[in-house]
Amino acid sequence: MLKPLSDIKVLDFTHAAAGPFATMFLGDMGAEIIKIEKPKGGDSTRSMGRPMPMLGRKETDYFVALNRNKKGIVLDLGTEQGVQIARDLAAQADVVVQNFRPDVMNRMGLGFEQLRTLRQGLIYCSISAFGTSGPWSARPANDIIMQSVSGLMGITGEVGGGPVRIGAPISDFSTGLFALSGMLAALHARASHPEGQHVQITMLDASLNMMCSFIPAVAMLNRKMERLGRGHDQIVPYQAFLCSDDEYVMVGAFTRGFWQNLCKMLGRTEWIDDPRYATNAARLSNRVDLVGQLEIIFAKKPMAEWLRLLAEADVPCSPLYELHDAIKSEQAEHIGCINSVGDPAVKVVRSPIRADQWDNDSHRPAPRMGADTWTVMNEWLGLDKGRFDELSNQGIFGTAKEGA
Repeated sequence: MLKPLSDIKVLDFTHAAAGPFATMFLGDMGAEIIKIEKPKGGDSTRSMGRPMPMLGRKETDYFVALNRNKKGIVLDLGTEQGVQIARDLAAQADVVVQNFRPDVMNRMGLGFEQLRTLRQGLIYCSISAFGTSGPWSARPANDIIMQSVSGLMGITGEVGGGPVRIGAPISDFSTGLFALSGMLAALHARASHPEGQHVQITMLDASLNMMCSFIPAVAMLNRKMERLGRGHDQIVPYQAFLCSDDEYVMVGAFTRGFWQNLCKMLGRTEWIDDPRYATNAARLSNRVDLVGQLEIIFAKKPMAEWLRLLAEADVPCSPLYELHDAIKSEQAEHIGCINSVGDPAVKVVRSPIRADQWDNDSHRPAPRMGADTWTVMNEWLGLDKGRFDELSNQGIFGTAKEGA
C-alpha cells in the first residue's frame, strides 16, 4: 500500500539538525520532501561530523543520517529570482518547514502570512531557539546552548561533579519530534481548518519537556535538582552497579513488585518491610545508605551472573552497552534497527515508526548537493530546459555541478 503521506508535498528550508530530523520522518512516511540548500556549501551538516569517503562524495555521517528520503535542490535565496522560485514552489506545497532565526523568512517574503495566500490550507512550521519575541528571541543557539540554558546539562553528571552534556543532541532531536507531531496534527486538522496552520516550535520548550516529570516539584516545591550520575532522581534502585569483572549491570526495580523480587533474589527479605526501604519514598530518603549496600553486593559477582539471577527473579536488568555494541545486539539485529538506504554502503538507523499497512523501509539516501534541481523545477513548476539553463547561468541554482 501507499505510505500515509504519499500525497503530501513538503518544501524544506531547514538546515542543521532539528528541522531536518523532523522532515526526514515526513519523508519516511511517504511525503515528497524538496530540500532547499544554499549555493557554495549547502546545509551546514555537510561539513560537520566525519566524511564518508566510501560514498564517493563529500557528505558526512551527520548529513547522511538526517536527510534520507529527500530530494535536494540548490536555490539562491539572496536573489529576487531565487525567492520568486521559492514562492512558486510553496504554491505547490502542502507543508513548508523552516528553522531560520525569527523574521528571516518574513524579510525574504517567505513567511507564513506571505505564503498562505498562495496555497489554501498551507501548513507552515517554524522552528526556532527561543520563539519570536522576548529578550532572547534574536540569539543564535544550537543543541549544546539549549542543553545549557534549559537545565538539561545542570541535572546531568556524577554526584558532586560538574554538569555534563548529554551525549546525544537531545534538544535538537526532541525539537524535531515535536515539530513532526505538530505538522501531522495540522495535516489531520486541515479539513476543518482550510485556512491553514502556523505551527511554531521552540527548542527551549522542547528541552524543558524532556524534563517534564521533574517540573512540578521544581516549580511548586522549589526543589533544586541534584546530579546523580547513574542514579535517578525519583526512583531507587534505578541505576547501574559495578560488578566484580568491572562491567556494569543496569537494575530498574521501579515498582513495589520488582523491588520485592530484588530483595528476595539478594537474600535481603528483611528489606521488604524495613521502614527505611519499604516504599520508594523511603528509599529516596535513604538513598545513600541503600545504594551503598547494593554497591557492595553487586561488586561480588560478574555481570553475566547478575544478569542471569536478575532475569530469573523477574527484575528489569540489562548490560550497559557502548553504542557499537548496542547496534549489534541480538535484538537490534532481529528487529532491523540498522538499515541500508538505496545503496548497501549507506547504513542509517531505521525509522522507529512502523506499520503493517505500508512499506517501512527507506529507499532514498541523502541527496547529493543539488542533485534533483532540474527534476523538481521541471515537475513542480513546468520549467523547460532552456529556461532552466538560463537561470543556471545566472547562478540561481548555484554552480553547474550543484544544479545537476
